[in-house]
Formats: sequence, structure tokens, C-alpha cells
Amino acid sequence: MIKFKRILFPTDFSPSAAHALDFAISLALEHESELLLLHVIEDISFNSPFTLSTFPSLVEYQDSMDAKIREELHKVISDQIRRQIPVEEILARGKPFLEIVRVAREKQADLIVIPTHSHPGLKHSHLGATAERVVRKSLCPVLVVRHPDTQFAMP
Repeated sequence: MIKFKRILFPTDFSPSAAHALDFAISLALEHESELLLLHVIEDISFNSPFTLSTFPSLVEYQDSMDAKIREELHKVISDQIRRQIPVEEILARGKPFLEIVRVAREKQADLIVIPTHSHPGLKHSHLGATAERVVRKSLCPVLVVRHPDTQFAMP
């Protein structure tokens, strides 16, 4: 029998992520796994030494943003669930798909449960861009969860 010890769940706090979280929690409970809850902040190239030294308020802004995101991460999983499974909250910066794959490798995740955000009308893409890249690059299995309200265009 396959046993998942660590399940990585990347979230962007969207309705699709909230839906996919139910799958991650269910699997974590069933397998008595640790749930690694990840949010990735995508950097927007303000990190040159000139920019950071010229605008110290940018660093203050990032610090306050980090604190707010950590609060949101903590709210994602109820205290009741936290009493049943261990939860580690992780905040990363960079390209989401790269950080998801990196964290999965570093934390030795056995499974990634990821929401997809495909947009109606896109005939060539059945997965969201981040989910598709994670599937292609991940060393561990990936469960992609589509929100039930998402419609796909048929060819």
C-alpha cells in the first residue's frame, strides 16, 4: 500500500484552492500525514541593490505583506484539523512552479495536491499554467484538483 508521509499543498487562497484543500486534508487524515501548506509570493523584479537601498519602505512593505500572508496561511486550516494532523506553514518567494517543486524536493513530499485555474475558452490547455508546470517538473506524484464550477471548452 502506498503511504503518503508528507503532502504539499500550495495555495493562493482562491476558491479553487479552498476546494482542493478538502482533498489534501482528507488524504492527510487517511494517511496520517503531515500537511505542508505553501504560499509563494511571486517577486516582481524590484530586488536590485539600488532599488532596495533607495526605497527602504519597500522592505517594510514586504515585511508587512509577509506577516499578513502568514496570518492567512494560519487561517486556512482550522484548529480542529490541526489537532488531528501536523501542519507546517511555508512562505516562499519566486516563480510559483519552481518554488513548489523546490519545496516538495527539500521537504521530501510524497504527494503534491494542487488546484488548477484553467480558464474557459482555452482549448489548448486543460490545466492551469502553474499546475501543468508542476506536473512536468515534480519528482513526486501530483494530484491536480479542478474546481467543479470550472468549465472547459471542447474541441
